[in-house]
Amino acid sequence: MHTSLRFYAATAPLCALLALTACSKRNDAIPQQPVLASWTMDGQERTSTNTRAETSFDKVDVYIYQNFMTPNSNGTEVTVSLYIPKQIGTYTIGPNSQARANFIDLDTSTGVNKESYTAEAGSITISTLTATSVSGTFTLTGTGYLNKQLTKSLTNGKFTAAL
Repeated sequence: MHTSLRFYAATAPLCALLALTACSKRNDAIPQQPVLASWTMDGQERTSTNTRAETSFDKVDVYIYQNFMTPNSNGTEVTVSLYIPKQIGTYTIGPNSQARANFIDLDTSTGVNKESYTAEAGSITISTLTATSVSGTFTLTGTGYLNKQLTKSLTNGKFTAAL
């Protein structure tokens, strides 16, 4: 028994040294959140990592939010709201349409609160609709809510949102 105690006393520092060399400092980058929506506005691609959707009996409401701190925000905050029938398909926006949308462009880089836009033309497509998510595309041309002379377009829009 005395010999085994001596063996453990001699090998304990070696085991501790091996255990310490197995540990290494992690230099992993902070994981980036996945892009859940993207679109082109004023000639520049915008992206968002923040979307959500809600369903009712026959509608899906998709909400997209771009914080001014996210990549490709250009110092602005943009909120896009899409309201569409709860089934796969392409829906044209216009008078008496089943689909509608609005968006707000807040220019936080200059402190100017820009206009809210109501989509008067464009389309929204639902390409995937499951019990847990919805995804699709959109193109919107909006008219200013307060200043009807202002127009703005969102093109090449894509979204994925959890239900």
